Amino acid sequence: MIDYAIKLFLAYILVVELITKQKTMKTRELIFFTILCSFIMFRAHAQDNDPALRYNMLKTDYITKNYESALKNLEWCLDNSPKLTANIYIHGGNLLDAVLKTSPEKKETIAVLGKKMYTKRFENFPEIAPAKAHSDYADFLEEIGGNKEEIFENYEKAFKIDPTQMGPPSIVKYFTAVVEKYKDKDLQKVFNTYDLTVEAIEKKVEGYLDGIEKLQEKEAKGQMLISSDKKQLEDYSTNSEYFGKVVLVLDQKMEEISTCEYLIPLYTADFEENKTDKVWVTRAINRMFKKDCTEDPLYATLVEQYQEIDPSPEASVLYAGLLMDKGETEKAISFFDKAISQETDPAKKAKNLYKVADIFKKRGQNAKAVSYAKKAIAAKSNFGSAYTMIASLYAGSVNDCGSDEFEKRMVYVAAKTYALKASKVDPSIGVYASKLAQAYAANEPSKKLVFNNELGLKSGDSYTIKCWIGETVRVP
Repeated sequence: MIDYAIKLFLAYILVVELITKQKTMKTRELIFFTILCSFIMFRAHAQDNDPALRYNMLKTDYITKNYESALKNLEWCLDNSPKLTANIYIHGGNLLDAVLKTSPEKKETIAVLGKKMYTKRFENFPEIAPAKAHSDYADFLEEIGGNKEEIFENYEKAFKIDPTQMGPPSIVKYFTAVVEKYKDKDLQKVFNTYDLTVEAIEKKVEGYLDGIEKLQEKEAKGQMLISSDKKQLEDYSTNSEYFGKVVLVLDQKMEEISTCEYLIPLYTADFEENKTDKVWVTRAINRMFKKDCTEDPLYATLVEQYQEIDPSPEASVLYAGLLMDKGETEKAISFFDKAISQETDPAKKAKNLYKVADIFKKRGQNAKAVSYAKKAIAAKSNFGSAYTMIASLYAGSVNDCGSDEFEKRMVYVAAKTYALKASKVDPSIGVYASKLAQAYAANEPSKKLVFNNELGLKSGDSYTIKCWIGETVRVP
């Protein structure tokens, strides 16, 4: 209002000067001119105080990197129209990040404005992307050197709402903080956080992979992917890869604290209290299985308990594994097949088949492991881990599959083929699968070996691997 009063006063002075200089001007014309000046000033004032206009100015200033003006418009919007649109806070967050990068000397000013902005966001739009909002705020607080406890609290709020809405770096930061804070006083809290994170990520990635599969099938049928399809395919692949890397980092951080020496005493102490909790029991089983703690009697106790409280196909698969340990192989296989046939969900069926493959792999029964891994792929063609399992089992059998160096090295061709397939269908393990493929490619027959092979084969000829593998591949 003060700015408006000043403008009107200046207009009044201008009119007085004109009257003084133009004494011949008609009164009617002077009145019209005065009204016109007042209208112009009023219009300018109205525009300066138009919420939609100031919001659009904020956007435009940010896009054109006129950050000084953008900050003023952001503050005006926060003070005068905080409920106009949630996009004020989205653009505002991007603006603050940009200013911190380009003008670090403004950190104190940005810190004050940022806290104000996030406070108003939580007040006015608590229901819009709350997990991302709290995660972004935690990232912002960390950037400005904020209170560590406040940073942790905001990450935790985001995590409890939906960990997959946090950015991959934010998930890692939060989990790192959980490990540091609880590893010596509440190990179960660390395990629970890991399990919830990985389960949520797996569900998210599964959706991405299904999207990739549909688009790849469309392309395979000869249908051209339009620009939006290509963009979606790229997004699915990128997001899958990001989340896959997050799981790898979390696994690395868990490596030290999830050994059998830690797990067995923890689960033994907590068993009676949690033995009817299906989630607790299944997580305990999966962790002990993954860490090869299956020889401890506690593992058998957990599996039997799982079978009792939830006689599902998954529980039956694990129970069949116990039968194998007792030497009842035929009964176990019958149990496996019955359990698999009962599962109707393709994703769950694939996971159960993969679990069976893993059970055989751990027992050194590679042919059966590969057989079930291929069944898992048949149930869900984008099951990347099944491809990499086959690749690693093939590569591990090199010395059993040929009479000379050429024949043995041809096994790596088959292994590479499966690793490359894994990287194509499942970007979440793309980095790992690509590294496997590169390692196998480096061990394929050299040009010299191909030229001198005793079978008279040339590059491009077919070759069937001579052992339980039996795959037919092309000579490189």
